[in-house]
Amino acid sequence: MRLDTLTLVREARTADSASIGEVHAEAWRVAYRDLFESRFLAAQVELRRGQWKDMLAGGDLPGTVLLAERGHRVAAFSHFGTSAEDGKGEIFACYARPSAWGTGVASTLMQRVQEALAEARHRDIRAWTLSGANRSRHFYRKEGFRESGRRREWDYGDGRPVLELEYVRSIRHLRH
Repeated sequence: MRLDTLTLVREARTADSASIGEVHAEAWRVAYRDLFESRFLAAQVELRRGQWKDMLAGGDLPGTVLLAERGHRVAAFSHFGTSAEDGKGEIFACYARPSAWGTGVASTLMQRVQEALAEARHRDIRAWTLSGANRSRHFYRKEGFRESGRRREWDYGDGRPVLELEYVRSIRHLRH
């Protein structure tokens, strides 16, 4: 196995903020290009590119951010923790560079996220994803999630709410 194909998963540091922002921005730019109006999407991409410095430096970001590196480059990240809604485990964000899609990096990261949530004594976890984000929906199904049937409309700031679907998964079996 070549060294550059190994995936290292670790907790994010403030110094990783630009790399995380770039992953977040590029994933949004490619994955959601057909879901949002182009000017609005461009603004959202730039917002995501720059928001992580303050989020990681502030120290008040709830939960944990893990990232996956491949060849010393951040390829994916996930922000997760306890939901303020009901105390269940929740994946708040999970994104990979489009160039890393289909490489297994996100699956490796997701396994570590689920292990961390299990260690925090969560039995079940959820993730929300856009109904039109077919790649994301397929990914969650592949990782053992299922649609719960819960739906919500979410306004990302353009006054045109989009439909999001809740995916859930039991992680009881991951406890040691």
